Amino acid sequence: MSEEDEAARRKRRLAAKRFNENVKLAATSVNAAALAIFGTAIILPAVNSAPSGGWGWIAVALGLHFLAHVLLRGLKSED
Repeated sequence: MSEEDEAARRKRRLAAKRFNENVKLAATSVNAAALAIFGTAIILPAVNSAPSGGWGWIAVALGLHFLAHVLLRGLKSED
């Protein structure tokens, strides 16, 4: 393998790592939002004695959690 090929390979691996880190950061952010919404949907009605309207928010939280999983499927191979 020539030096040019090796340099191009290292550049591709670095670009894949950079892309993967951005995808993981986005998935973590989406999942954190899902967790916050889920926690609010559970805790808020208990604290405020408000009518339980949390089922819709729980569904939103689950949707965001699954979106985070979809984002993680977009990871690139670093080989």
